[in-house]
Order: sequence, then structure tokens, then C-alpha cells
Amino acid sequence: MTSTMTLQSPPATHVPAGTDTARRVLPVIAGGALIAGAAMFFAGLATSPPAAGDEKVQYLASLARDPFLTQLSALLLHYGNLCMGAGLLAVPLLVRGRKGSVLSLVGALLGALGLLQISGSLLSDWFHMELGRNLPLEQAAAISDKVLAHPAEQLAFNPGPLVSLALLLTFIGLARAGVVGWWTLPAIVVGYAGMLFLPYSTPILPAVGAVPMLAVLALAGWRTIVRARVRTS
Repeated sequence: MTSTMTLQSPPATHVPAGTDTARRVLPVIAGGALIAGAAMFFAGLATSPPAAGDEKVQYLASLARDPFLTQLSALLLHYGNLCMGAGLLAVPLLVRGRKGSVLSLVGALLGALGLLQISGSLLSDWFHMELGRNLPLEQAAAISDKVLAHPAEQLAFNPGPLVSLALLLTFIGLARAGVVGWWTLPAIVVGYAGMLFLPYSTPILPAVGAVPMLAVLALAGWRTIVRARVRTS
């Protein structure tokens, strides 16, 4: 008696059309959001109302002086942070293999959280604008200080240096994986320092100062778009 054995290949996995479309489209949207967010953030900094100094009363006076410019800047900064935060979530997908994957994932999650927190904090510009327009500046500053001193407010809307550290962590992971060069790390540091320390009496200066950091984020967005197009070609 002879016996025969039939080898059966495993059934082909069917990828639903909707899932395939999402895999193609979502990275492109995320990459575009990073690029658009960086551009809007630059524009928001550049249109910040000029402040005569670093004191709270001077800051409130600058917001109250030109309501249109205050709202334009706040709107651009809000959507800039929002788009960068959402887009950053797709950046870890650029990593292939284990090297750098954990660092880029943890950094992107923390960075996205921080950027989304900052986007929400821009609502305070409208409150500060109206405080400065309707109250003596010293009283308006005292109210602002009381609101911003609440620990829960600090936790919810003021991530502080968390964002810059998270971006560094993200791009250390990407650099380890060979996705970007190591030059991106000093670019983030220089850009963040320029945004913080250049004088807001001339808003274009901190805007230009932030360009190295924003360029790194835009580069990651472009790489995300290109990788998505290569995968589907």
C-alpha cells in the first residue's frame, strides 16, 4: 500500500481594503501634519505681539495692545503644536528593526503628549488679553499668577522642558536606527534655546532661532511621507 502526503500551503492573509487604505494614507497625513505644524509654529512665533520686557505686566500689556495680532499668533501656535503633536506619533514607524525602536517610541509618545498640552495652554492668551484690556495691569498680573500657580494647572498645561527632552529621545532612537543623522540632536538643542532666550521684543528673532528644531521635525515628516509612498509603490 502506498501512501501519499499532501502539503498544503497556509491560506493567504486577506488585508481588508479599508486597513490597506489606512496604512497608506495615515502616515502621509501624519507627515504632512508635522511639516504644516512646524510652519504654523514658526508663523505663530513671528507674529507674537512684541513685549517690552520679561515682566508679567509687560507681557499682558503686549497682548492687550493688539487683539488681532494676539489672536492670530495664538491660533497659529495652537494649531502648530496640535499638528506637530499628532504627527509625531507616526515618527517611530520610520524605524525598522529593534535598534532605536524603544527610544523613538517612548520619546514620540512623551513629545506628543507635551505638544498637545501646550496647544491647550494657548487658550490662556485670550484670557490674558482680556485681563490686560479690562483691569489695571498689576491686578491682571496678580490674577494670572494665582491661576498659573495651581499645581493641577501646571500638570495639565505646562510640560516645561519635557518636550525638548522627549524630542531628543525620539531622534536619538531615529539616529541609532540610521533614519536620520546625529546632527539632528544639536539642531534640536540650538532651536529650543533660540526660541527660549532670544528677545520677544523682536518676535522674528525667536522664530528664526527655533528654525533648526522645526527643520528637524519637518524632515521627520517628509521622511514619513516618503516611506509611506515607497511602501505602497
